[in-house]
Amino acid sequence: MAGGRRNAKSSSFNKHQAHASDDRHTDLPTQPQVIPPKHIPLPDLSPSSDLLFEVDALVLSLCAIAGQYINLYRSVFWLPYSHTDFALNYYLIDPYLLAFCLIMVARRFPIYLLKQMCVVCLPASYHSSCTICFQILTGIVIAPALLFCSYNIIKQHGTLSMLFLVYPFALFLIGLGTKVIKFLELISIPQERQTGARSKHASSVKHQSITHVCSMSADTIREEVDTLKNDFNFRMKQVLFNTFLVVYHASFLPCYFAQPELQYDFFWVTQYGIFTGISTFVMHVSHIFPPRYCDVLHRAALHLGRWQKVELKNVHVPYSIWTESATWNQGALVKHSKELFKAEGISNAAEPGHSGHSRFYILFKNPTFLMRIMFVIQVLLMFILIFVLCQSYTWNELLSIQLLILINCKTLYSVTKVYFVIKKIYHEEKVLISKFCN
Repeated sequence: MAGGRRNAKSSSFNKHQAHASDDRHTDLPTQPQVIPPKHIPLPDLSPSSDLLFEVDALVLSLCAIAGQYINLYRSVFWLPYSHTDFALNYYLIDPYLLAFCLIMVARRFPIYLLKQMCVVCLPASYHSSCTICFQILTGIVIAPALLFCSYNIIKQHGTLSMLFLVYPFALFLIGLGTKVIKFLELISIPQERQTGARSKHASSVKHQSITHVCSMSADTIREEVDTLKNDFNFRMKQVLFNTFLVVYHASFLPCYFAQPELQYDFFWVTQYGIFTGISTFVMHVSHIFPPRYCDVLHRAALHLGRWQKVELKNVHVPYSIWTESATWNQGALVKHSKELFKAEGISNAAEPGHSGHSRFYILFKNPTFLMRIMFVIQVLLMFILIFVLCQSYTWNELLSIQLLILINCKTLYSVTKVYFVIKKIYHEEKVLISKFCN
C-alpha cells in the first residue's frame, strides 16, 4: 500500500513536471491573426519608352566614342608648321575598328526603331510576328558586317587581336546564356500604363507578369520572392553587361588598337573610360529598374519579412515551432533547426536562417534605397565632371568632358525627379505603417 501510494505520487509529479515543461517550450496557445501590410499606389511618373531610351543610350555611346577618338588622335593644327589642317589625324584611324565599335554599341537601335514603326503603322495582331522578323533581319545584317570588320582588323593587327574582338561574346555566353535575343534587346520593362490591344502584343509581354500578388499564403509569398529575385539578378546582369560593352568598345578597344608610336595621355583616357562607364551604368539602371518595378519588390519584401536570430541562454521563454505554411506576426518567437528566431516586419513568411530571404528584405524594405544610390552617384559624377572641366586646359579634354556633361544632364534630371517623388510617397507609407503597428 505504501509503495503503491509512493508510485502514484511520483507518477502524478512527473506528469505535472512534463506539463509545465510543455507550457514553456511548445506552441503558444493562440497566434493572433496576421493582417496584411498596407500599400500606397504610385502616381504615373511617365517613364521613357524603349525607343527613347535607345536614342539616349546611342547618343551617349557615340559621344563616348567621339570623345575617346578626340583624346587619341588630336592634332595641333593651329601651329604654323603643322602637317595637317584638320583637328584630328584622320589617317591614323582604323576605319574597320571604328565601324566594328559603332555596330556593337548601336546594335539595339534598329530593332526598336522598326518595332515602333510597326506599332504605329500595323494592327496589333502583327506586332509579335514583326518583332521576330526584325530581330532575324537585324542579326542577318549585323553578323556579316562584324565578320568583315573583324577579318580586316585581324589581317592588320595579327591573330592575337581576335581574342579581344570575341571576348565580349564569350562573356555574354557565360553570363546571359545562348539566346541571341538577349544580345540584341534589353529586357522589356513593365509599363506604368498600358491600354487597349497594343499592350497584349507589346515587346514586354513576357515581363508584364512581374506584378505583386497581395497574398497571405506563406508558400505563395516565398514563391513570388524567388521569382522576383531571379528577375532582379537577370536585369542586373544585363545592366552590367551592357555597361561593360559600351566601355569596352568606346574606351578600351580604340586605345588597344592604337599605333604603338601614338602619343596620348594614358591617365586621361583611363579616367574618361571610367566616367563613361558610370554614366552608362546609371542610365541603364534608371531604365531597367523603373519605380513601378521597385515598388513590386518593396511590396513583396513587406509580405516576406525576415527572422533575426535570438541568443537566449538559461532563459525559459514560450516559443512556437516554425511551419512553412504559417504566416507570422511581428515579434513572434519560433524555433527552427534547434535555434530561436524573432520575426521582423509586419508580416513574416520567410524561412528562418535563409540568407536569400534576409538579403531580399534588407535591400527592398526601403524602396528608395536603390534610387538614393543612383541619385548620389549621379550627383557626385556631375560634380566631378565639372571639377575636371575646370581643371582642364587642352582643347580635346574640354570638348570630350563637355560631351559627357551634356548627356548626363538629362540622366540627372530623370533620376532626381524620380527620387524625390518616390521619397515623399514612401515617407507617407512609413508613417501609415507605424500608426498601423501601434
